[in-house]
Amino acid sequence: MATFVFTRNQNDVSISQLTKFCLPNEISLSWRNISYKVERRRGGNYLRDFFIGKQIEYVKLLNGVHGIVKSGTLMAIMGPSGAGKTSLLARISLRIKGTVCGEVLLNGKSADTETMSRISGFVPQQDITIESLTVQEHMEFMARMKMDREYQSPLRKQRISVLLTQLGLVKCCSTKLSQLSCGERKRISLAVELLNEPRIIFCDEPTTGLDSFAALTVIKTLRDLANRGCIVICSIHQPASGLLELFHEIIILSSGRLAFQGNTLEALRFLQSLNFECPTTFNIAEFLVKQLSINRERESENLKKVKWICDKFEESIYGQQLVKIISKSVTETLSANSQHKTQLHWLMWRIYIDYKRNLSSICFRFSLYMFIGILLSTPYIGIMKNIDQNGIQSIQGLMYLIITETIFTFNYSVFYTFSNELPLLLRDISNGLYNPAPYYLSKIIITIPGAIIQPLMFISIIYTIVGLNINDYNFFLFLLPVVLSAMSASAVGYLMSAIFKSITTASLFSVPIDFITLIFSGLFLQLGNLAPHIEWLKYTSHFYYGIEAISLTQWREVDKIDCPADPEEPCVSTGIMVLEKYGYKSDHYFIDCLGLIVIFSISHIIGFLAIRIRSNKQPIY
Repeated sequence: MATFVFTRNQNDVSISQLTKFCLPNEISLSWRNISYKVERRRGGNYLRDFFIGKQIEYVKLLNGVHGIVKSGTLMAIMGPSGAGKTSLLARISLRIKGTVCGEVLLNGKSADTETMSRISGFVPQQDITIESLTVQEHMEFMARMKMDREYQSPLRKQRISVLLTQLGLVKCCSTKLSQLSCGERKRISLAVELLNEPRIIFCDEPTTGLDSFAALTVIKTLRDLANRGCIVICSIHQPASGLLELFHEIIILSSGRLAFQGNTLEALRFLQSLNFECPTTFNIAEFLVKQLSINRERESENLKKVKWICDKFEESIYGQQLVKIISKSVTETLSANSQHKTQLHWLMWRIYIDYKRNLSSICFRFSLYMFIGILLSTPYIGIMKNIDQNGIQSIQGLMYLIITETIFTFNYSVFYTFSNELPLLLRDISNGLYNPAPYYLSKIIITIPGAIIQPLMFISIIYTIVGLNINDYNFFLFLLPVVLSAMSASAVGYLMSAIFKSITTASLFSVPIDFITLIFSGLFLQLGNLAPHIEWLKYTSHFYYGIEAISLTQWREVDKIDCPADPEEPCVSTGIMVLEKYGYKSDHYFIDCLGLIVIFSISHIIGFLAIRIRSNKQPIY
């Protein structure tokens, strides 16, 4: 592969140095008998599906498609809506999952997903990013994920700088991705894929949503890349007049079948041989697509016409020649670059930048949590000065509120995480940027500081206002279960977000879980007298572990509680008796902390497995 020679002056680096990404020898990408089908739910009657099961049908999006493209070629995949353009693009780039058949070959040798992801880039129609990042930050993150380890920081930054310069994006360097125009976003997506010296570039409808000038600029950039040795393949819905001339070759699809491959002139000759004449002033691209479109009002007739054209192409000299070229492709081993290994560090960096950009919402949640601490403490001022029988209920009520407020705050704050980020996760994993493990681990690590600092401030406020029985040592003992409750609650929240597709579903499912675990917190049931068949349920409740642990710190040192003047009235005279009243064990403090750690660990393990399973699904292209 050609290497870059960077000089100290970035203006000395030419576009030819940046875009000569392919090996000097010719590379061919070919595919044979590509078929792809997806499951589709028939009908849509949910009540019927509930009683007799879902009615599934298989829809074939591609049917026996073959083709070939070589180095130095800019190719367009064309066809009417639903022809299978994006499906073919995703399949030959080995970025599609599902029921697929056929072969994808690099220089006549079967290609594997890992090699393809490393030597190619895929520019999606609609890019999915962390939109709070600036262009420079996004490029830096993607460079760290995509570029080789041997590229040092100065070379990497200069590479980014030159790419942005050549694509006309220098003025956008400090602009957030959310503020870019459609054309600028397309060029940013292209710049990202050019970072790792791709030999093959796939672009899904790069001109969609652009005006004619922006579309022409993008296609000229792609042709320039192809002229310097890359294979560039684009799906194009219906290019503007004159734009089609920039492509070296075109593929025409209809109803999932190959209707033609070759250059534009050959396509016109082929259709002319079938008595389809393109008017002189007519847009050639529009004419080609129109001949293979399916009109609902004449669907049966149009389907027969499409089938006839596709059959005629297979019999024609163009179709026969295509088959011969594919069979003669040369076998040659391709080498792939190694990936950067510091995935966890840069995933955490991206999350940190995103948090910093959304600092106002984080500060709002923090302030609300602190305000609730003040609001919660006010009714309990002075209850610790002279503890009597009535004060027992008040103190336990405070213990309950501290833990429940902490758990609910941290649990529901992460419900949105994976449902919002899953499309981005699927895309990045499919492109080989990182694995599910460092992604999930970065989420865990980034929540730990907040799960320590916020409860510390929360407990400090309550301690100051209420005046709890907390010395320096007891303060730590009191704080630890609250911190562990916050961490376990975040873990359960991540678990719900990982398992369920939507926040609404996760919230609905969490209601009965919260209801059951709250019952066994000790405030609503006497935990010492539970029936054997339900006693085990309390060990699934982080409310139980948290409330018992902080209750122990308050009551174990209390030797005397005032009794009522009437000796007939029941009296709980010591802190140990208070604990027994609620069914708590005075020696369970470390068991409670261990229980919270177990909930934290199990929830994250199951959550990671759920994310790993979901990461195997098909990304949106």
